Amino acid sequence: MSAPPADEDVLRRHFVAIATSEYDDPGFGPLAVGDEVKAMRAWLCSPDLGARAFAPLYPRLAEDPTKGAVRDALEDPPPERRWREADAAVVFVTGHGVIEGGAHWTVLKATESDRLASTALRTVDLVNWLRDTRIRHLFLVLDQCFAGQTIAEVAAFETNLPGTWLALPSATKDKEAVTGALTAAVTAFLDELRSPVGEAYAGPEIPLLDVRVFLDGVQGKLGVGQRLIPLPGSQLSGPHPCLPNPHYRPEDRTPVAARRSDLALPQSDVNAHWEPRSRGVARSSEPGWLFTGRRKLVEDIMAAAGGRAGATVVTGAAGSGKSSALARLVTLSDPAFRARYRDHLETVPEELRPREGAVDVAVLATGKTAHEVIAQLCAALDVPTPAVAGATPSLDEWITAWQHWLATGSTPLVVVLDALDEAGDPLTLLTGVLARLDPHHERMRLIIGVRSPGGDDGTPPTAPPARGVPLADQAERLLAAHRIRVDEAPWWHDGDLADYAADILATTPGSPYAGTDPQTVTAVARALAAHAGTSFLVTRIAAASLAARPAPVDPADRSWLATVDAGVLGVFRADLEAHRPDPEDRLTAVHLLRAVAFARGRGLPWRRIWPAFANAVADDPERTYGDTDIADLLASPLGGYLTTDTADGTTVYRLFHDALNTTLRENWRGLLAADRPRPTPGGRP
Repeated sequence: MSAPPADEDVLRRHFVAIATSEYDDPGFGPLAVGDEVKAMRAWLCSPDLGARAFAPLYPRLAEDPTKGAVRDALEDPPPERRWREADAAVVFVTGHGVIEGGAHWTVLKATESDRLASTALRTVDLVNWLRDTRIRHLFLVLDQCFAGQTIAEVAAFETNLPGTWLALPSATKDKEAVTGALTAAVTAFLDELRSPVGEAYAGPEIPLLDVRVFLDGVQGKLGVGQRLIPLPGSQLSGPHPCLPNPHYRPEDRTPVAARRSDLALPQSDVNAHWEPRSRGVARSSEPGWLFTGRRKLVEDIMAAAGGRAGATVVTGAAGSGKSSALARLVTLSDPAFRARYRDHLETVPEELRPREGAVDVAVLATGKTAHEVIAQLCAALDVPTPAVAGATPSLDEWITAWQHWLATGSTPLVVVLDALDEAGDPLTLLTGVLARLDPHHERMRLIIGVRSPGGDDGTPPTAPPARGVPLADQAERLLAAHRIRVDEAPWWHDGDLADYAADILATTPGSPYAGTDPQTVTAVARALAAHAGTSFLVTRIAAASLAARPAPVDPADRSWLATVDAGVLGVFRADLEAHRPDPEDRLTAVHLLRAVAFARGRGLPWRRIWPAFANAVADDPERTYGDTDIADLLASPLGGYLTTDTADGTTVYRLFHDALNTTLRENWRGLLAADRPRPTPGGRP
């Protein structure tokens, strides 16, 4: 579940530059500081930041200001200009700096070298003026010679700077810094951040840069001997409201509430089915298959959410569409999503539309412990945290708190949990948490998604949970749950798979099937579905690959149907060969993707971790993978196999389906097989 952004409470954002380039005293030479100010302003005040853009304030202070002008603006401004606690500000000071009498002085245009106390600005006074504002979020940059002296002066304060401030003086091992070096390092870091490898620092899901990531990135751009030493009390880790990520793209995130974000449909899928440019339709009001297919399955899952109390398990083989069906329920019931797509929702048949607020909380169990799941549920629903002596409540304490909260309320509650089989310890999560949520309480409706091998294994209904019995069967019996088998009748219809394939073929931008004879699309889609078994995953990969070809294929051509017959391995291998025809390039892609397949939890971080994993997976001293290799993969069509998420304020990557993880972990050499006939571009050998 996503945490609220660190700048949620910020009302106004200010950028102030105090920059001096020309000096009256011949002892201080001119400095070219204009470009530094422009670089900082280009980052912080960019319109691309949207609501997170900073507003330039006191622009004359960036043009050789007087001491009086600085004091008027920041020491005692008029009441209406004063900063408030809920503001955020960046104050950038650049120019000459000197040390005199144990103090650091900011040299201004009219400063006289033999009258510093009267004509220069004592830098620590500026820090104190800023403290008086009581502003909560501040980024202070002192890009001046000897600015490291302020570290000792601030250390003498009776109290530290606010822990939400980040104050950076330029410093080196001998306390002297090259003027402009800090800003140049920041600018170089930002340039890299905007490059393809910049996603290693913060991806499009991260609104604010982490302080530690920012400091490490800037430190790497400084010259030899120069070190970043923040002023005492500065924030040293975590997202900071004064460090906006220029690559944050909120439009890439499905607009749902945090408590439902775990299982929201990917925004790319929403766009593909509702945006006219993506779908190749005349109007975005024409709903795609995602919102109209699998009628019986959708109706029964909606009934489980709105019917009588109890548990429902939604089961099926890998790729059979259970997770998509649950994501559809969660997303279409979310008030924020419905508000954004109100007109579109009206085109979906009423009987296939969940009621608003039908799901209270949704959890993706992948990689999570039982303790993490119950803590997430309780936090999302505002269940009071148990009062315990230790720092973290135990599993039993969380369960007791849940049961008390459940018993004292009266409103119905719908909880959806998917990927039970992918949890850190699925059986412990089932018996230690889910069974103890009291799923048959009059308030509760519990819906669980879990992979199953198909069919019943014949275990008696009274059998206790045990290792070796399919997890789906154990969940059904332990929870006395109604079971929906998505890959069996009456929930499975072969026509759904063919319709899904046809939707991809006809609506993918650049597809040779877009605008062609519908009979051609139908023939290829039906042929694909007939060979894909009950796998929407195989159908998705194969159809997307066919849509990327220059010409339609022959529906009876065995050269491409054979890849579908081989399942995930076959279609994945064919796609790798199409996009990486060179064997060495293909091996690189497999190593990089395989590294992600071994990730736990939400996914694998890029910075430092992904290259290390890839090199360990390759286990080849002649191969070394780095950020450029990862950037190339993500920029290629193969990047579509990955989905992004956030964990601990960092972008993480994972394969979009667990069956891809299994293939890459256990049968990766099969993806490199080259002793098969390759399909021709048009589909005939």
